[in-house]
Amino acid sequence: MEQAAIKQSSSPIVRLWRWIINIGITPETSLFDVKRIRLINGIGSWAMMVFLSYVIAYANAKEGQYIFYESVFGAIGYLIPILLNKYGKYKAACHLFNTFNLFLYLFLAVSGGGRDGAEYIFFASSVTAMLFFRSQRVVIAYFLANLLFFGVAKWSQTVMDPLFVHEGAKYVYVANHIIIFVIIFMIIQYFRSENLIQEKMLEGKNVTLSAEKQKSDNLLLNILPHETAEELKQTGTARSRSFNQVTVMFTDFRNFTSAAESMSPEALVSEIHEYFSHFDKITSKYNIEKIKTIGDSYMCAGGIPQTNETHHSDVVMAALEIQEFMAQRKEVKEKRGELFFELRLGIHTGPVVAGIVGTKKFAYDIWGDTVNVASRMESNGLPGKVNISGGTYEKIKEKFTCTYRGKIEAKNKGLVDMYFVEGPIR
Repeated sequence: MEQAAIKQSSSPIVRLWRWIINIGITPETSLFDVKRIRLINGIGSWAMMVFLSYVIAYANAKEGQYIFYESVFGAIGYLIPILLNKYGKYKAACHLFNTFNLFLYLFLAVSGGGRDGAEYIFFASSVTAMLFFRSQRVVIAYFLANLLFFGVAKWSQTVMDPLFVHEGAKYVYVANHIIIFVIIFMIIQYFRSENLIQEKMLEGKNVTLSAEKQKSDNLLLNILPHETAEELKQTGTARSRSFNQVTVMFTDFRNFTSAAESMSPEALVSEIHEYFSHFDKITSKYNIEKIKTIGDSYMCAGGIPQTNETHHSDVVMAALEIQEFMAQRKEVKEKRGELFFELRLGIHTGPVVAGIVGTKKFAYDIWGDTVNVASRMESNGLPGKVNISGGTYEKIKEKFTCTYRGKIEAKNKGLVDMYFVEGPIR
């Protein structure tokens, strides 16, 4: 659509010029060939116009008939490379173009005796081979040939008189210099287009790199907390950090092992994924850091990696919502006659150390006795209930209604005060 709009808005001359320089270009043409085709077509078409103007001017002139014939020869000589491009003979077009330039302007320089400045076209022509060929040897060969032909032209002007003298020599001088400027202009355009292409490619790569960086950053942030991820990116390591007060929550599905035996591995993983995905939404809602999942166990903590004063209440609220979700899920599954899971959930508050260890497959984790006690709260809980320790109870008793369970034996911990959270105080 944009290209069509450009074509419609451009003048007929501009459209004609675009058509000429694109002769021989197809969708399959390589970028390198496109550039050298346009360079040959552009220079060749300008040179043809100059020579055709002399053909017209000297068609009926009695003097300077040789100008008429050399102009016809020049116009045909520049037409042939364009025709070769049209039929896909790009390399042949490049060789013919460069070779024709050498001999044509050597003849003009020698025959004119230096009056028309034809030999100076060798300066501009010596550069074109650099843009036409990939082979360094070919480029150097044409450069040296242009240098040699320029030397021969200059030398001939010192040892022999002009072959042809005519009144129109000054106009030929102007025409030759126009061709020089055209060649230089097209060469500059070549490098300008190359620069624009490189800039667009670089811009595209930068956009791609930026998008890929964003993807990698998002992936890293999905694994590690923001502060830890930034420290890891900047230093390659992340220091462990102590927290005085963190609220840790463990969950575990009751009778998971026996229930799993009646399900295919794919169905089991899909089911767990659905549960844990909803847990993730709830913990994110309350700014709780998910630590890890181990089999059917889900572990998270409030108050890390950024400390706050509400982590006790946040984790308890999240736990209540998780058990509410489990109850709703159970009701739906029972109505359908499908297998359902029930959840034990335990919470404890205390100090932990948080960080990452090892050099591969980084994972943010927490350590300390608080983690062990939270695990005991879960294993001594009941399905559908939020079981908390006495330590957590002291932090949230003003906001939640709790039922004291008494001192309950916890593995390796002895008798521990435990409470069921019934809900927030209204």
